[in-house]
Amino acid sequence: MADRSSIVFVGIAPHPPIMVPEVGREAIAEVRGSIDAMRELTARILASGAQTLVIISPHAPLDPRAFVAYDDPVLYGDFANFRAPDATVNAPLDIELLDAIEAAAHEDGYELLRLSRDSELDHGTAVPLYFFLRNGWQGQVVALGYSFLSNEDHVRFGSCISRAARQLNRAVAFIASGDLSHRLKPGAPAGFYPNAHFFDEEVVAAIRTAAPERLVNIDQNLRRAAGECGYRSMLVAIGAAAGAETDGEVLHYEAPFGVGYMVAQLARNRESKR
Repeated sequence: MADRSSIVFVGIAPHPPIMVPEVGREAIAEVRGSIDAMRELTARILASGAQTLVIISPHAPLDPRAFVAYDDPVLYGDFANFRAPDATVNAPLDIELLDAIEAAAHEDGYELLRLSRDSELDHGTAVPLYFFLRNGWQGQVVALGYSFLSNEDHVRFGSCISRAARQLNRAVAFIASGDLSHRLKPGAPAGFYPNAHFFDEEVVAAIRTAAPERLVNIDQNLRRAAGECGYRSMLVAIGAAAGAETDGEVLHYEAPFGVGYMVAQLARNRESKR
């Protein structure tokens, strides 16, 4: 895999702040499976030999016509908005890779909008990063956000990330941050939709059968009705994984609060298998 693509790992991570112990407190017992799976996901990233971690989040500041990137030399976020100001994350930005991603995107006709300095990381980035850092990640990070461009554009942007990593000969792990349906049961954050579970089931099946094209071809009316916040992140992941060896596995899925949380891998360097 590393000979053909410098993307050495591709995964999917949920981002509910309640997973963070300082935020969730006793409620973390409800998401213990996801927390444990994030430990395993981090172990696999470390085993892949990744030098840089790229995370794309649905909750970064959004520009309808451009992808976005955090641009601080040291990326920083906290959970003050969730009553846990002492829970923080920080990591050095891989500015060289960010520059290369911007150039590759420009070659394909996309704009990468850099956010103003001192922009704190959104929770869609900060939650996964919290677990990566606490489980041993010590490398550089690039933090991105998606757009309102077409599904096909998101896949193509993912291929720009892969091309940038390859041009730098940088071993990169890519993580799509996203939660699945928010409408899985009565009392769920976005209300209950009886068919919402079909969306989550199709996403899980696509990963387990190593068939990412099923994600691309998912019923868009179902997707919208399900109230997800991670589909475009996963499309970028599919583009980033193109040329890599697909090795899909769902490490954990649960929906204790009516929102689907999935920890999964899409692809990884086979030489890194533990």
